[in-house]
Amino acid sequence: MSTLHATLGPLLSPDELRLSDDDRRTAHAKIDSAIRSRGLSPQQATDRHDLLGVARTRGELRRVFAGLEDAVPPRGLTVALRVVTAIWLVACVVQFAVWGALAMFGHFDSPWWLWSDLGLGAAVAILWWTNESYHRKSHLSLL
Repeated sequence: MSTLHATLGPLLSPDELRLSDDDRRTAHAKIDSAIRSRGLSPQQATDRHDLLGVARTRGELRRVFAGLEDAVPPRGLTVALRVVTAIWLVACVVQFAVWGALAMFGHFDSPWWLWSDLGLGAAVAILWWTNESYHRKSHLSLL
């Protein structure tokens, strides 16, 4: 069960992921980038570094980067990732169960359910990649 949670956890609850050392380094670099582009004063940056020091999850980064555009994924993107992942999982399970039931009665066809599951899986992958890209870039493009 822990393997399943480790695999699906980042997709179903991306804001609950614990901050890694790389996440912290990237967040510090974003704050420094905001100072260089004059998006934050040195005192504001110090306050944000302090908040980052006590942050434990990616969701808590929203408070650290409040008011800074492009620093964390928009909440709508995170919600979309969760919803599309849930739909994809339900579709996978239901279609596989129907396919298995048909196979028990002698209608063992090719795995037709893979086509829709792969399509929805591609949508999940694109949303995940987009969500992750916010956590991987180390600079902010402030105007």
